[in-house]
Amino acid sequence: KVVATEDSFVYFDPPYRPLNKTSNFTSYSKTNFDEQAQISLANTFKVLNDRGAKLMLSNSDPKNIDQKDNFFETQYAGFNIQRVLANRMINSVATKRGKITELLITNYPNEQ
Repeated sequence: KVVATEDSFVYFDPPYRPLNKTSNFTSYSKTNFDEQAQISLANTFKVLNDRGAKLMLSNSDPKNIDQKDNFFETQYAGFNIQRVLANRMINSVATKRGKITELLITNYPNEQ
C-alpha cells in the first residue's frame, strides 16, 4: 500500500520503455517492466495525483524513433510532459551516441 498526501513528493524512475527492439533493458529484477507495467504505473501516478502528492516521472521519449508514437501522451493526458536533452554514452555504434530527448512528466507546472 502506498501512502501519499499533499505533503509528499514522489519521483518515479522506472525501467525506460524501449525505443527499439535492441533496447531491451526493461527490468531491475527478474520481472520485466513491460507495456502493461508502464500502464499500471501511469494509473498509480493518477491515484497519487488525486491524493494531492507532487509527482515527477522520467522515461524514454519514443518520438526519438517514431513521431507517431503517442504512448506517453495518451497515458499521461492532462499532465505536464517536457522533453529534455540527455547524453547517451553507451551504444554499440559510436555514431549513435550523443544527445536524445527523454521525458519528464509532472503533475505541476514545469519551469524552464
